[in-house]
Amino acid sequence: MALHQLKTSIQEEKDEEAIPQWTFKADYIETCNCDYGCSCNFTGFPSNGFCSALVGYHIRQGNYGKVTLENLEVVDAYSWPKAIHQGDGTHQIFIANRATEQEQKDAIINIFSGRVKGNGHFALFAPTIKYHLDPQSVDIHMNVDGRRSSFYIPGIVDVQLENFVNPVTGQEQDAKVQLPRGFIWKLADAAKTKIMSISTQSLNFNHSGKNAFYSVVEFEGP
Repeated sequence: MALHQLKTSIQEEKDEEAIPQWTFKADYIETCNCDYGCSCNFTGFPSNGFCSALVGYHIRQGNYGKVTLENLEVVDAYSWPKAIHQGDGTHQIFIANRATEQEQKDAIINIFSGRVKGNGHFALFAPTIKYHLDPQSVDIHMNVDGRRSSFYIPGIVDVQLENFVNPVTGQEQDAKVQLPRGFIWKLADAAKTKIMSISTQSLNFNHSGKNAFYSVVEFEGP
């Protein structure tokens, strides 16, 4: 091994040692601009050539080292001009202002920006992001109710899910998508958005009536 490679390896080991053990389990509410089911899950490319997503998390339990993350809400806003893996994305993290300790905010930012590795999508998405918008502490109203879940940030984000209904019988569907090798979720309830919008200076879109999922996810690192 060359000297510079050895130094790089040692530094990477030190960096990883500096990352505390972290884990969390959360209700996961995903919405995007794709058609129902989200073709990204099957072909890797979005239905309309670009990807915009608003994702809500209610952390049921979790910790980042000694910092507790229990009962915190987080909203991720993403936008990519093409497919996710093609990069040049924009990302903003919204943290519920009930996270009053700076250590909690820092932990959320480190995890959701992919800085502290781990399984799941955070570290995978990180290299695809070109514009990292400043995280915001906001008032998040989140209602966890499966395919009827919703989350709302006054004046900024509005997301409401609804179930598919059989047009003949009027009965609600029990649609699910199973991805045994999925890196975000393995099994999710499929739904659609009644409302899906964000309005900020840098992120402004409305993709109501498109794809949505509800699942329960568990991630850990490093």
